[in-house]
Amino acid sequence: MKSTNFLKTAFLLGGVASLSAQITVIRDSVEMGAGYANQVYYSLQGGEVGTAPAASWHLAFEIPIRGAAIRANHARGVTVYQTSKDTNGWNTLSLSDTVARLYNNTCRWEVGALNQTASSGNPFDVGWGNYDLITHITTGDSLYIIGLPGGSFRKLWIQRLQGTTYYVRVANLDGSGDTLYEVNKTAASGRNFIYLNLLTKQVLNLEPANTAWDVVFTPYLELLPPNGTPYPVTGVLQNLGVKAARVRLSSSANPDTLTPSAYTLDSCASTIGYDWKRFDMASNSWILADTLYFLIRDKGGNLWRLRFVGFTGSSTGKAVFEKALLQTATALGERASTTQPQVYPQPAREGFFLHVPETSAEVELWTLTGQLLFHQDLLGDEAVFLPRPNHLPSGLYLLRIRTRNGLWTRNVTFE
Repeated sequence: MKSTNFLKTAFLLGGVASLSAQITVIRDSVEMGAGYANQVYYSLQGGEVGTAPAASWHLAFEIPIRGAAIRANHARGVTVYQTSKDTNGWNTLSLSDTVARLYNNTCRWEVGALNQTASSGNPFDVGWGNYDLITHITTGDSLYIIGLPGGSFRKLWIQRLQGTTYYVRVANLDGSGDTLYEVNKTAASGRNFIYLNLLTKQVLNLEPANTAWDVVFTPYLELLPPNGTPYPVTGVLQNLGVKAARVRLSSSANPDTLTPSAYTLDSCASTIGYDWKRFDMASNSWILADTLYFLIRDKGGNLWRLRFVGFTGSSTGKAVFEKALLQTATALGERASTTQPQVYPQPAREGFFLHVPETSAEVELWTLTGQLLFHQDLLGDEAVFLPRPNHLPSGLYLLRIRTRNGLWTRNVTFE
């Protein structure tokens, strides 16, 4: 359900001690349907922007730039197993070759189940294959077994990502039904992922444009502490480029007096997560954590406060919440841009300037042999000076820059 009115505020946050008279709260809700049948995409400013059947896909393939993440629909019964065989063992692959079960990372969209085996010391290893800096082709070197809802299994080989196309080979374990899929990113341009249904053999465009939504209400699989036990949950995941923070207040605290700058916003996709509600067996009802608030920086740079006030469970999948706009992007001087990052001067001596025209970015410097030299989070779109690491020899290095609009790699030369 979309908001009944569009929220406007007439203040700028900054140096204001109390805002209780200035904040307008809007109540809104979304419905995922019985059994959480749908994924619901939501914009904090505009309301619901799209839905997709939660069980309509089995694998999701990352779209932006050189993204190579492949995620599995664990919440709808898809399982992924690493095997001991390389691609030469395709014809003889069986369940006896499985060595580990693999799961999506719920914090980082770019780490799906098929990316979990990537080497942490090699930026060109994506798990299912390796990226070649010369040909720009990511070639698959691993075989997987994937379990589908209903108990059937398939063997899976991501043969390569060449240009904008993933080449995917799938067959039954006995070799029958051997099928080659071509999953082209351009079929869902402007989205985060494009989807594949292995039963209907359809490539699906399910998401709204990645600039249109901030969070998705969805079932997903969480690895619960302390032992990482996989458990299906229903909750809220943030879009790329959206950051959030959890704020727990006392029952007597006035949320309108909280200071947003006192909290660090996190880009982890599951910061909002699922545990803002719990099921109470004694009362046979859902209990909301009514002193738990979320601060959310949306895709446009606006800052919101959100609190959940109702949940119906699997009967209708309805979540009710209150939202309030605390800061506008205009007030912060923020703006989004798709202009590519700039690195200068080149070659460099003491360091170099990096200009990423985005509100935030993650930056890593790597050696050509796969050694990580530094990782840094950047905020704002001003040029930032990055000094040369101590005792770093002259030569060619790789700068990897990730923003909400994609992933870039730049050559950096030190004299």
